[in-house]
Parts: sequence; C-alpha cells; structure tokens
Amino acid sequence: MTVTASVGPLAVAIDPDHGARLVSFVAHGEELISTEPVDGVPESISRGSYPMVPWAGRIGHGRLRTPDGAAQLPTQGDDHALHGLGRDAAWEQVGPLDFEVQLGDPWPVDGRARLSYALEDSRLVCTLRWDGGGPGASLGFHPWFRRRLDDGTAVELDVEPLEMVERGPDMLPTGRLVPPVAPPWDDCFRLARQPVLRWGDRLALRLTSDAPWWVVYTRPSHAVCVEPQTAPPDSFAHAEWHGWLHASSVTLALDVEVPAGRPAEVGQDS
Repeated sequence: MTVTASVGPLAVAIDPDHGARLVSFVAHGEELISTEPVDGVPESISRGSYPMVPWAGRIGHGRLRTPDGAAQLPTQGDDHALHGLGRDAAWEQVGPLDFEVQLGDPWPVDGRARLSYALEDSRLVCTLRWDGGGPGASLGFHPWFRRRLDDGTAVELDVEPLEMVERGPDMLPTGRLVPPVAPPWDDCFRLARQPVLRWGDRLALRLTSDAPWWVVYTRPSHAVCVEPQTAPPDSFAHAEWHGWLHASSVTLALDVEVPAGRPAEVGQDS
C-alpha cells in the first residue's frame, strides 16, 4: 500500500512497507523517479528514493569495528554492506507523511529512525533523523532519477566537484581526497555548489542538502543517482573520518523549477 499526497503541480507516492521510500515524484505531469529494475541488483537498492540509515554507502566486507568489538553486517553482490538497514524495513506511518522504524541487530545498538516528507507547490523536503548511539552513524538519501522523460528528453547533470574520495578497485575508499576525474562516476565528492538536474526545456530539479558529501552515480543507462551523505562511504574504517560519524539528521530538498517558455502540458491551455 502506498501513501500519496499532492499539492498544486506536485504529487508523491511513498511505500512504507519497503523503506518508506519515495516511489513517485511527479512534477508538472513528469515522473522524475525511476523504479526500473537493474539486472543483478536487489530491488531495495535500485528502486525509488530511499533513506540510508544507520549507515550510508558501503561498509567494506560488512565488517564494522566498534570499541566493543566487531559486528558483521549483511553484504550484497560486491561483498560489501550497502546503504543501511532502513531500506529493507517496514516503517510505521505516524503522521500524514511521517514514518518511523526501530532498527537494531545486526547493527550493534538499537535506534529509532524517523523520516518526514513535506510537500509544497514547488518543492519536496525530505528529513531523516536517527537517535541511535553506539559506534556513531552516517545518514543519507539514495534517489534514482529518470535519465529520460516520457517524451525522450534527456537529463543534464550540473555538478561542480571540488575534490573526490579516492577509491580502490574494490570500490572502497582509500582514505585520500584527490582531484576529481571525468565521468562516468560512482564516486563520492565535495561539491562547490548544490547540484541541479535539467531535462531540456521541460523542467529542472535543484537539490539542496545540509550533508557535506555527495555520491554521484552516472553509469546506468536509465537513471542517475545524486546522493547526499553525512560521511563518506566506509568512514568507520578510517579514523581520520570518524568525526563525520555523529550525524543525527540529514535533509534533502528537491526544488522544481520550470523554465520560461516551457511547452504546455497535454490538456493544458496554452
């Protein structure tokens, strides 16, 4: 069962039973979220826009080292733990667009996550909170945006990386920050400014977050992912990054901008 809401030209659908994820975000008649399956990738990773809690990105080989010992987290096809536990959980609806879930084992401490969506006539604000203690946490959002609209209009990704987290052939960070390389990307960056996605003269989507890190994934042919994170992937394995592991919340705002002279929608008076 999905939870739906609409305000003016914007409409959302949320799936509480599968991570309280956004499975539809329609702006001015255009569906912007991809739910298309990806061969060899679990649906809970490749579908919609979901919260990453209590960790964001990869944890190498699922091994989490804590002051109290080590914990083994479930791994995916690349032998790493991916994108937290919240994406696979059923969340309880506690408000019109508010959801909560209790998370614990195999995470070493129990905690409660709360995800709230605030819809306005030109923006959607997503806020994720976590009250767990223990080894710390990293939080984020993992949206899959459609590369092409129904009429074939392709997305242009406007990002300006300042520096990039170097990763090894195992896809894990080395702990070094390096100059950005050219796309295609499956990489974590610090950006000079907030990213923008533009679908030609149809519309644009400006992403704003209080998270200092962004993972940008441009390899798929059907979608692009632009993911704010409070810490780089696998930060638990790098002592110099442990200062980023005290997040209790993260916010992602999606602001819809309609270019001047945008073609009229079907059925809309011109």
